Amino acid sequence: MGYEWLFTRLAMVQVEETQITPAGVTFTVASRQPSACCPSCQSASFRVHSRYERTVSDLPVHGRRVRLQLKVRRFFCDQSTCEQQTFAERFEGVAEPHARKTRRLVEILSAVGFACGGEGGSRLAGRLGMRVSGDTMLHLLHRAPLPPTPEPTALGLDDWAWRRGHRYGTLLCDLDRHAPVDLLAERSAESLSGWLAGHPGVRVISRDRASCYAEGCTQGAPQATQVADRFHLLENLREALARALDRHVGDVTAAARIAAGELSAPGVDAPGAVPDAPTEPDDGPSAAATPAHERRLERYRQVLALHHEGLSLHEIARRLGLDRGAVRRIVQAGQFTERARRPYARRTDRFEAFLRQRWAEGCHNAQQLYREVRVQGYAGSSCAVRRCVARWREEPAPTRRHTAASKPQPSVARPSTKRVSWMLWHEPADRDAEDQRLVEALCQRCPDVQRATDLTHAFARMVRERKAPELDGWIARTREAGVPRELTAFAEGLLQDEAAVRAALSLPWSNGQLEGQVNRLKLIKRMMYGRGGFELLRQRVLHRA
Repeated sequence: MGYEWLFTRLAMVQVEETQITPAGVTFTVASRQPSACCPSCQSASFRVHSRYERTVSDLPVHGRRVRLQLKVRRFFCDQSTCEQQTFAERFEGVAEPHARKTRRLVEILSAVGFACGGEGGSRLAGRLGMRVSGDTMLHLLHRAPLPPTPEPTALGLDDWAWRRGHRYGTLLCDLDRHAPVDLLAERSAESLSGWLAGHPGVRVISRDRASCYAEGCTQGAPQATQVADRFHLLENLREALARALDRHVGDVTAAARIAAGELSAPGVDAPGAVPDAPTEPDDGPSAAATPAHERRLERYRQVLALHHEGLSLHEIARRLGLDRGAVRRIVQAGQFTERARRPYARRTDRFEAFLRQRWAEGCHNAQQLYREVRVQGYAGSSCAVRRCVARWREEPAPTRRHTAASKPQPSVARPSTKRVSWMLWHEPADRDAEDQRLVEALCQRCPDVQRATDLTHAFARMVRERKAPELDGWIARTREAGVPRELTAFAEGLLQDEAAVRAALSLPWSNGQLEGQVNRLKLIKRMMYGRGGFELLRQRVLHRA
């Protein structure tokens, strides 16, 4: 029985003996070459000094471990100028010097390690008949050479988070090959400009609008054309629209009530009179009674007090331990905005009128109520029915006797400004009927929101259709009276990065593929459970490409 096919590409190697045991398969392998070359001076030698055996592991066969017993000869080096007096012959193509594994076994283990990591790769390799420890797997990954990559001409870069809000790195991708080319441990102009200086062949750089990236690209690759990413342009505009809505919380609340029919729209029941909506919604129990509301209100007062003292946003965030973005939103809002409550649908909502009626009739047994609603089609659990009627037990006695018809209906919950910004972002044909009613009521009540919506749709169409000549006219419209200052500030920011913005409206390059690469990087980073360093992460990201 022979497995000479393992070494068919090595004409000077032969299999002398094969041993098959329950523990595995062992091949005794020797070289047929009469001489060997010294690794230092490359001179051939025919004089054998001694012999020894060397054992290396190979790929398993039918689930059994395979070992190669290599018969190695040591030769004399007859060159007087050579530093080595003796040397061992090498089995090129089988195993590296001093290695305990064959080259092809190392390649397979490395592929498993790059896909699954250290401990995960060790467990998978063990199931495949290749027993290896997690530390050895990591050692193989660190030693693996990086794959050769051609010089990129179109480069895309985006940030990725070591720890969100605290520390970021930079991912660089070849937009032509759709593959990462390098990973930087930080997000700074210095590191980016240094990398670009070593790659002068870059001609196009697609990036987001971060100032550090703009500065780094200008310093490291002045010959390259910078292209602002269109997705980030649209996302920055939507965020500006959401910040503008933060100053119109009362109008949003009133529009939600008008859309639900609780209030009359202007010109219907009371022409010319629009009911003033309170700044804070009263959808349910008073928010002022909750500790969370008190903490948010106290934080709001502290931020405004420090801002009136002339402190910068960064200093306010440092003193109060807040994110600088949160401080900026509080200062720009101009008023305290209560959080919108997210509506939750319960399975008992459809049967609440019946449960209220039975409760008023005197049936206060939750299990009996559960059996009755089951007959009517309720598919939930009895625990949900018990939670539904539990709050009625705490009501005062007179309140318990009201019927379903006399029960006051709860106020409509105010949608968050972020959700309303998405409603305004969509075209009228893409909104559902409920959202369309709210948008119409809001725009009728607040003309500034109508102007902001029109500008948003115009900019979105300009970006999607790549009409760069319309940019000057759009920026001029944002300076007209009645336009929210948030959109005016967004337009001024476009002028600061005008060349990259105009390139985005005329060239096909974008950072779309980088979003998928960053998502893959996050998956690899989380598979490492925070135990691997940057070099291992860089190896795995670039090898998986």
